[in-house]
Amino acid sequence: MYTQKNNMMKNFLYILIIAFLAIVQSGNAQNIGDLDGIYYQAVAIDDSPKQIVGVDVEGKPLYNREIGVRFTITKGHDGDVQWEETHTPTTDKYGLFTVIIGKGDLSSSAYVRLLDMPWIDADQFLKVEISTKNDGDYKVVSNQKFMSVPYAFYCDDIADDAITTAKIFNEEILAEDINTGAVETSEILDETILAEDIAQGSVETSEILDETILAEDIGTGSVETSEILDETILAEDINTGAVTSSEILDATILNEDIADATIDLISKVTNVLPVANGGTGLAIIAADYILVGNGTSAMDTLAVTDSIMVFSNKSGQAELYKLVAGLRTNLTIDEVTKTIEISAIDQSGGPNKDLISFSTGNIPDGGQALRVIPYAGVKLGDIILVTATSDLQGVIMTAYVSTDDKINVVFFNSTGSPRNLGGDIKIANFGQ
Repeated sequence: MYTQKNNMMKNFLYILIIAFLAIVQSGNAQNIGDLDGIYYQAVAIDDSPKQIVGVDVEGKPLYNREIGVRFTITKGHDGDVQWEETHTPTTDKYGLFTVIIGKGDLSSSAYVRLLDMPWIDADQFLKVEISTKNDGDYKVVSNQKFMSVPYAFYCDDIADDAITTAKIFNEEILAEDINTGAVETSEILDETILAEDIAQGSVETSEILDETILAEDIGTGSVETSEILDETILAEDINTGAVTSSEILDATILNEDIADATIDLISKVTNVLPVANGGTGLAIIAADYILVGNGTSAMDTLAVTDSIMVFSNKSGQAELYKLVAGLRTNLTIDEVTKTIEISAIDQSGGPNKDLISFSTGNIPDGGQALRVIPYAGVKLGDIILVTATSDLQGVIMTAYVSTDDKINVVFFNSTGSPRNLGGDIKIANFGQ
């Protein structure tokens, strides 16, 4: 009886193993990447002996029965669980059932798909457990190592497109895994390499060839002027007309940025420079004219052929005035027209009233002669203008009011020798 039972169990295990391996080798997938399951087929045997008169019947197939099947893939025999799932197939009339490992109810797994498991390690074991009553009471029927299948021999000759970049996770391919020259820049598609994929300092500007980076490759705002090192942009790098003065913000160019003699005022400045910017506001000035300004408005011109006098205006600024109407008496200043008018003082008695004749006598060198002339109407502090109608021979003549109604005329000889002006010296055109 023992011998018969032992042989039956051996036959049971033999049937399970042969059926499993044969089914695994009959996969019909077209691409390696499509393999998401492993076919498994076996006959379920009733583990409860049946009592028949004269003989005990063991190993009877379970037909038309819903059973429970649990598959556990471990790293090594009874090692860490890499995949575990359960199935509830129904056997046929011969006790045969078929399931796909990878399509069951996943109860424990370290991977998303079977294909993700490290099959390259070749140390996976498959433990098969069956619950004949599907009540969660599983019994181990086998625990064997996975062996090579036809697809395993295919790994040395992977078909084109078997592995796409979409299947490669981030950081799976390291720089040290890529041979020098294995990937050329011509093989890298646009936008394949992102800024966040480039480690800081991995690419130096000295490694970037001329014209590698184009203007259209640089996003707006990606490079700020504060990030451009000194002397990075050279004059020969800027096309003519690439930058217009209207694009340069105020205070962008400082005085220290402009080299000496860079700007030639003679050849570069073409428009008239306004008075507000230190210019004259005039394109040309007529011949024999001078510029006249009052410090607040535009420059003006004045002919140098006229008599010019310098006076201080009411604000204390020196201004030029034009002397008009000849030399007469009585001074009047017009700040509006910038002219000086000298008008005559009306003194009754006719035109010769102001002509006075007298004799100075001999005046030694370094000496002087004084003549006191009565003149009604003059007062202390008045300014007296006198003109001699005779040749003074280098003698200096001055006049001033000594007391009311009197004018002192002084002749001073500093010529180096005595002078005698004669006995008929005429003083005319008194004015105040």
